[in-house]
Amino acid sequence: MLPLNNLISQSNLDSIIYQKKRIEFEIKELDRNFYTKSNNDNLIVIKDIETGRNLNWEIKIYNRDLNLINDTIFELDRSYVLHKIHSEKKNYEIIFKKNYSNEKEYLYLIYDVKSNKIQIEEINFPLSIRIKNTLIFKESIVFFGNLKNGKNLVGIYNLSNRQLNNIYEYLYHDNDIINIYKNGAESFYVLIANRGKNGNKIIEKKSYNLRGEEIGFYAIEAENYSIIESRNYIQNNKEVFLSLFSNKNSKEAIGFQIDLLENGYLSNKKKIFFLEIKSIFDFFKEFKRDLGRKIEKQEVNKIKLGYEFYVDTLFLLNEEVHFSVESIKPNFSNDGFSNYSYMPYYNTYSGTYDNKVNPKFGGYSHEINFYVKTDLYGNPINSTISDINNLNTFYKSPYVNYVIDYNNLIEFYVNKGIINISKKEFSYKSKIESSINLISNKNEVIIKTETNPEGTYLWYKNNYYSYGVQRLKKNKRVFFISNFEIN
Repeated sequence: MLPLNNLISQSNLDSIIYQKKRIEFEIKELDRNFYTKSNNDNLIVIKDIETGRNLNWEIKIYNRDLNLINDTIFELDRSYVLHKIHSEKKNYEIIFKKNYSNEKEYLYLIYDVKSNKIQIEEINFPLSIRIKNTLIFKESIVFFGNLKNGKNLVGIYNLSNRQLNNIYEYLYHDNDIINIYKNGAESFYVLIANRGKNGNKIIEKKSYNLRGEEIGFYAIEAENYSIIESRNYIQNNKEVFLSLFSNKNSKEAIGFQIDLLENGYLSNKKKIFFLEIKSIFDFFKEFKRDLGRKIEKQEVNKIKLGYEFYVDTLFLLNEEVHFSVESIKPNFSNDGFSNYSYMPYYNTYSGTYDNKVNPKFGGYSHEINFYVKTDLYGNPINSTISDINNLNTFYKSPYVNYVIDYNNLIEFYVNKGIINISKKEFSYKSKIESSINLISNKNEVIIKTETNPEGTYLWYKNNYYSYGVQRLKKNKRVFFISNFEIN
């Protein structure tokens, strides 16, 4: 991208969004679920079709211009539901799980995009496991889940010899596993939340090879504070951990910590309170009056901001650490008729959301987001903070996307079928905002865009796609995917 001008016009803001194409799938009475996933070359759309006894699963592949290049249909016993879609190269690997038989039976499906062929392998686990996440390697599947007694379990299933190798330390000890992540082509790591010696929460990173042998360990802890979330990024010989810390037994982060490892050894650790950063300090002082009075009277390390923050973006660029943080708050005080009270795309004959999560659940509200640049040692260089307008989601995850160019920042999110975008410079408080409707192929009148579900994902370069469900004129209901570029 070219540097932005100091004076930013509204028309200039609108012009940075190029809406490329949109595809629609009409939701008929017996249609059920839609699933999407992309790799660098194409986009897959999977939906299940009600046939009465079994389910037909339809796969469609679209290129970068959202033109259909492949489609096929296969049949499965209706007890199978789609668990996860993986794609790191050109093909797609899909995990199905059986909802019955104590969830011991799984299907591993490989879809070859070039030949349009499907290979299916049955997997039977000896234990009943509710799987939370899976990682797929060339000849192995690593999974993380819970047993009925609540114990965590990490296992490695070898696709060649069909043997299962469980890492039993998680089965017989009290560990709260956060998640599992790939470490490369031949290893993975587990993030575990534990209590340290002083009672504060720490996070451990344990790395394993595909034989289940531990090959690396690092503990993330902050003196006198609890680590409540951590993300890491590896570049060459450098590994950066970006962690949020809070007071003991609190979920509300009050600052961040950067641990820098070089060649596997800790070279620097830096702890910064949010209110030590000028833009964040000024924001809370100016826009949050109650906090503003406290900021004048108390030390910044003793002030509770009242938000649960979550890390979204983290990467290294030009010897700088870039990261973004977003506040996410659950709403349990709605009237019980919100879309967020229902599980999205729950399997029903009618295609409606029949499975209530919680009658009082009104979704997660997103209120504040900020973006920070530091040097490798955690010293702030630039930062910007703003409030988010009217964003609610079903899932508890950060939602704002960012495009950065020197000292300028573009931030955007899609909600209710509208791209909400703003552009500003780090050194100025002012910003320009705009809201643009996602396009419709047939120029039909959009009556309503349902907020559950809806998502926005980076596809390639500065190209994104967003999906959701809309009601069009003549009471037509569609699942749509819209492709746009931020340039």
